[in-house]
Amino acid sequence: MLKKVCRDLRQAGTLTDEMKTVLSQTFQKRSDQALVLVEEGKVTRFKFGPSGRTVWAVAGRKGEYQVLPESMFCTCDDYYFRVMGRKKQLCYHLIAQQLAEATGRHRSDSLRDADYEVVTARWKPAGADRT
Repeated sequence: MLKKVCRDLRQAGTLTDEMKTVLSQTFQKRSDQALVLVEEGKVTRFKFGPSGRTVWAVAGRKGEYQVLPESMFCTCDDYYFRVMGRKKQLCYHLIAQQLAEATGRHRSDSLRDADYEVVTARWKPAGADRT
């Protein structure tokens, strides 16, 4: 449902009341939480060059999380415990990223490929680099 709303949003150019209703019916309070993040500019797209690699980050209540829109994955605890546990469809960080991308209402940072490790290190679990 989110993909359809985002497709319609790209065509319409604005989030209509009908779209908000669909989001609210599908995701309950999570849609409102996501819209607040978009409004507050808490969604960031990092674009690395010259590779063109893109990384998305969303600042939530308890921290900043990496969002992988292609696989609809987020590094937040809510995703791990509720989405993967099939208690909820999506976390509000993923909803926010999708809406921000569809509306173009996100921050954009252009960085060098050499900066990739530094930027993404903040989302790696402690001890992830140990062999």
